[in-house]
Amino acid sequence: MARGLIKTWHTLLDVLFPPICLSCRGYLPSPEEKENLLCAGCFQGIKIYSNIFPPSPRVGLIAVGSYENTALRELIHYFKYNGFLAAKIPIEKLIIKWLEINRSLIPILLLPNSCLIPIPLHRSRLQKRGFNQAEIIAEILSRRLNLPLEKNLLKRTRDTKSQIKMRSTRKREENVKGSIQLSPLKGDNLGALPQCQNVILVDDVYTSGATMQEAIRTLRRTGAKEIIGFVVAKT
Repeated sequence: MARGLIKTWHTLLDVLFPPICLSCRGYLPSPEEKENLLCAGCFQGIKIYSNIFPPSPRVGLIAVGSYENTALRELIHYFKYNGFLAAKIPIEKLIIKWLEINRSLIPILLLPNSCLIPIPLHRSRLQKRGFNQAEIIAEILSRRLNLPLEKNLLKRTRDTKSQIKMRSTRKREENVKGSIQLSPLKGDNLGALPQCQNVILVDDVYTSGATMQEAIRTLRRTGAKEIIGFVVAKT
């Protein structure tokens, strides 16, 4: 009887609040589509990259897909700004697809003494949002690659302005300059953390690269050898 009541309740919810695709706004009929928050067409339409981008000297960037793809952009937007944590399920599926397609690139992520470091949020923004989306993405990679995750190695020293509407790369760089430092709890270098000589720096989106480059500068000063960026989407 309990199962019947639960099924009736879910049917009623579908009638009152029909699940729709975040991208095309079409109805989601299957359990898998509901879990993905996207219809099959929109989810399959997310092209998975199979290359490494060179955003700056000595740093490679891995991106799962393009931020120009509406479906991927909507997933990230609902995840990041609407606190829609269910979006981490399809995001993890996309990361798994990237790992399956790019088996030849995985050794780059598995150098000896490698660790995952998420781009930090300022404590005020973390309190407001309730989670750090970069940290959740890093947790997914940590599980899938069996790599250590250092959640608190970097910290934001000030709450920078939102960069969504900043079109100028120079303004973005000025906005984040000096805002990411090594946590005092970790000392002033990475020598005490042998598992973090090589770093996979994780964020959700790469646009101008200002935030990631600021984190890279801090890590370079404190002893990191190889650094590679990993994001779900890039512009």
